[in-house]
Amino acid sequence: MALEVVKFSYLSEFLSLPVYHAGTNKRIGRLIDFAASTSQVYPRVTGLIVHTAFGKPPKYIPWTCVKRFVFKEQIGVELPPDGTEPVRGAENEILIRKTFLDKQIISISGYKIVRVNDIQLLIEDKSKEISNLWVVHIDIGVRGILRRLGFLRIVNSAFRWVTDRDIKDRFVSWKYVQPTATETLNSSVQIKMDSSKLSEIHPADLADILEDLGTDERTALILSLDYFTAAQTLQEMQFKNRLQIVESLEPEKLAPIINEMQMDEAVDLLDACENAKRQAVYTALPAEKTQELKELSRYSAYSVGGIMTTDFIAARPSETASAVLERIRKECEKLEMYRYAYVLDDREHLAGIVSLRTLFLNDAAALIADIMTDQPVSVQIDTRIRRVARLFFKYNFEAIPVLDDDERMQGIVSFRDVLAAFYPEIKEEETV
Repeated sequence: MALEVVKFSYLSEFLSLPVYHAGTNKRIGRLIDFAASTSQVYPRVTGLIVHTAFGKPPKYIPWTCVKRFVFKEQIGVELPPDGTEPVRGAENEILIRKTFLDKQIISISGYKIVRVNDIQLLIEDKSKEISNLWVVHIDIGVRGILRRLGFLRIVNSAFRWVTDRDIKDRFVSWKYVQPTATETLNSSVQIKMDSSKLSEIHPADLADILEDLGTDERTALILSLDYFTAAQTLQEMQFKNRLQIVESLEPEKLAPIINEMQMDEAVDLLDACENAKRQAVYTALPAEKTQELKELSRYSAYSVGGIMTTDFIAARPSETASAVLERIRKECEKLEMYRYAYVLDDREHLAGIVSLRTLFLNDAAALIADIMTDQPVSVQIDTRIRRVARLFFKYNFEAIPVLDDDERMQGIVSFRDVLAAFYPEIKEEETV
């Protein structure tokens, strides 16, 4: 395949090129997109999407059929015996123009939403009969827009004359790109995406990114995450946006995410849903989880039972410091508060509290009964939130255990939960 000596090119320089039959030089149509495989580190172009005639669906021509390429002028192909085919391809093939051009993507390197103005392609070893094209960079700068409009040369010349320098390129490497949705070869939006890049982002940063997207894109990205990351991200979003996502999800897809959320957050979210949706989620959850959620939802919104979480680290007086530390290590990622272990007796009564600091400072074989703090401050499940707030300011605690009428431990309430209950606008406030 003859190619002009050029290392890099851009998608905009390929689009609308005429496609001819290499043998007869008969025009087939014009290029409207590339199909690319995402099974490698960088997507490799695997086919041409060619518009052949008005009113007819585009055709798919495998990249292996490309035999001649005159840069910025034309593409020559040698068609298979059965001619061009309707657009179709493997599951891991996407449409480059339709997926990226003028769309929003997530830049993993900067944790922000950026707009795609063009796509840089690498032309592989031109000594081969068939050179491969690889997607390597996403162009998010003004040069990409000017290139597509055909004004890059004249505008850049004027800019150089004024400033004595060229307009700067702004690229995002493919390895730092996560599309908000992908278009497959059958023109459908691929909702379930590889979230390996998104997993590198802290849930709070990911929530900020999702705030800048539309409801459909938010939902698509939430579904692309593992259940735990999805739950953590939802908890960091504004409640109104969180509720929009929840209302758009089917109960069977929502239930695993709810199952990973902190109990108080899950209760608040389900209580805001329509009854039919809430009951459907209950049905899809484990029976034990459903019972806990229903019990918490019965408490008054003005009492601590309405904002507490039932997830906490429990310990027994007879356990060793090393055993409790190991439990904290395994469970800390799923817990809102793991800096304290709450020591319970055989009847689930609160016997004491031991901090993470105390566990580290003592011998691994030390018994919890010997190092715990006796008679810890606690509140009843029906204690008013205002009184709990006073206790936080008095003792400077991070969390306070919550007991029922029989003095059995039911959960904990954190300073953050109390603050959010008193000043909900803090939680809803958008980051400037």
